[in-house]
Amino acid sequence: MNAVDKRGEVVAGLGALLSLLAGVILGLVAIWTDSSAMWAACFQSLGVVGIWILSLIQLHQQRRVAEERLELAALERERQEKLGGAQTIFQEEELDQMDKLAMGRRLRAIERFLVPAIAILVAAFHLLAGASIFPWALQFPPIANVGEMAVLHPTVAIFFCGAIAFVCFMFSRYALGMSRLPQWNLLRPGGTVAFGTAAVRHTGALLLLCGPSKPPAVELWVGRGIGILLMVLACETIINFIFEFYRPRVQGGEQRPFFDSRFLGMFSEPGGILHSVANAIDYQFGFRVSDTWFYKLLGRAVLPLILVQVIVIFALTCITVVPPGHQAVITHLGHLRKETAKAGIHFTYPWPLDRAHILPVERISRLEIGYEVGEKEEEELAGRPILWTVKHYKKEHQLLVADRTASANTKVPINLLSLNMPIQWRIRDTDEDVIRFYSQSEDAEKIIESIAYRELTNYAAHTDVLDLLGGKGIEAAQTLHERIQAACNAAGHDGRGLGVEIVLVSVAGVHPPSDEDVAKSYEDVVSAYETREATIKGAEGDAARARVTAAGEQWQELYDAIVLEDRLRNEGSSELAAQEERVERLLRETVGGAARTRTANAGMQAYEHLFREKSTAERFEAQLAAFRVAPDTYLLRVYLNMLEEGLRNVRKYVIALEKPDTVIYEVDLRPPQEFDALAAEVASMEAKK
Repeated sequence: MNAVDKRGEVVAGLGALLSLLAGVILGLVAIWTDSSAMWAACFQSLGVVGIWILSLIQLHQQRRVAEERLELAALERERQEKLGGAQTIFQEEELDQMDKLAMGRRLRAIERFLVPAIAILVAAFHLLAGASIFPWALQFPPIANVGEMAVLHPTVAIFFCGAIAFVCFMFSRYALGMSRLPQWNLLRPGGTVAFGTAAVRHTGALLLLCGPSKPPAVELWVGRGIGILLMVLACETIINFIFEFYRPRVQGGEQRPFFDSRFLGMFSEPGGILHSVANAIDYQFGFRVSDTWFYKLLGRAVLPLILVQVIVIFALTCITVVPPGHQAVITHLGHLRKETAKAGIHFTYPWPLDRAHILPVERISRLEIGYEVGEKEEEELAGRPILWTVKHYKKEHQLLVADRTASANTKVPINLLSLNMPIQWRIRDTDEDVIRFYSQSEDAEKIIESIAYRELTNYAAHTDVLDLLGGKGIEAAQTLHERIQAACNAAGHDGRGLGVEIVLVSVAGVHPPSDEDVAKSYEDVVSAYETREATIKGAEGDAARARVTAAGEQWQELYDAIVLEDRLRNEGSSELAAQEERVERLLRETVGGAARTRTANAGMQAYEHLFREKSTAERFEAQLAAFRVAPDTYLLRVYLNMLEEGLRNVRKYVIALEKPDTVIYEVDLRPPQEFDALAAEVASMEAKK
């Protein structure tokens, strides 16, 4: 009995082991190099393991069926030899023989249940692996931690990518060559995906090798490209699984597994893309679509159509359309032209002789220095007051600032502050500046951001914390604006500037770290300073009010005159009289307030006293003249006037007596007794009894 060839199973097993080993190696390289592209390649290799396992299971079971058929054929020959070639009633039809075999029934069960289940699991793995490469909630944690950082060892990644791609390519060609034989056609799915992994790794290695100026971006997009390919393969597997239910079965036709990628097969099969498409269409619809007149016409005209399309595309590269507010920097054979292309339509040499790079010269770009904005934080804080104890943004950087109020015995003379500094900038519109901006760096925004952080850190280190928290924010913004613009003008590889203009620098949101205890301590200190300043300002207001109340708005002139008068008096100067006259004139004519009021009152009282004394002297002279003329009459008149004035408010009693000398006067000098109403009432009642 001849044994069935096991080479198909060996190739499938080796393909699974090779893919698993490649996945492990790429995973270790990804950990060492912090490369998202290496993680994506690792996921792709691990997915290929499942395809090889499916091929191995089916090849193994088909071999078992073939061996069982050989055994039955040998038994049938022995039986025929014993019976002499006679037919029996137990002879079975050839079409039903496979169902009667134990291994045939097992193969049918595997193809109906196990193979679809494993294929769907592989498709789900491809879908999840591809989605985990992109930045969202289910992103693979090592890829999320890497972010957009540069690869640590790019040459190592390029070496392993190239080496594994070469091995996978050679193995895929061997497997695809064996799959042309009918008994080993199940090697085609594994060979196809192995060819796809080799092509992807070759492409990734070339991109990493040809993109040294911007390796982080190249490496990032290589990984995302692999993620898109994995999701496309997963969707293709699911669609083929659904179409498999509706595909017409042709007796004796080749059965192609639904997990065999038609997309990768277009590139891996040696017959060409059109031949691969034709085979896929013929297999799906059950008849030879490639024999129709339309397909034959398309096959004859496809090359001229492609050539015309290439010519049109190259012709379109000769036209450069510059939108309004933009300018284009044109390079000819890698050399920059001295003038830029303004807004409009311009004609150039075809690519790659001329290349146009359009730059927005009127667009205002914004940088957020000191903080990182998240959409969730902006929505929560919209329309609400911003407090020190509340976290404002997704992330806020802290600056070291000076604290001149600190003492060496109390605390370190530095403090921590969070400062939000939005910056707006644009490209200057002169040809020289536009060309300079283009030629300096591909990431000028990062340079401006680094300059802004450097100047902000330097300024904060030399500025007092109370100045930043107080009213010097406008001065700080103006100073930082000038420093950042000067630094940008002196930046670049030749020190002649970046060709940008800083439009606005705003210092806002100066506050201590949002930790509750720190913010509370800051609030207490600031409250104490505000109370002190309020007391000082109140005292200064009281002093100003007292000065204005005392001497009016010209108080300073009066004060200086009085100080000069005192100095001249102490020196015994001859100019004292003139200065006293000046002070008196100021008091009477110039100043106001309480000093003017007192001066006026003093003058009024002086005049009143003067006129009163003058009238008293004149009356005395008149009285003296009257006394000299009639002394007795004058004395009597004075006496009577005295009695009249003295007894004006006194009750007088006139008693007419003939002998007034005989009258005895009794005067009771005791104070009058208080009236006791109760005692008087009691006495009245007793008197009635």
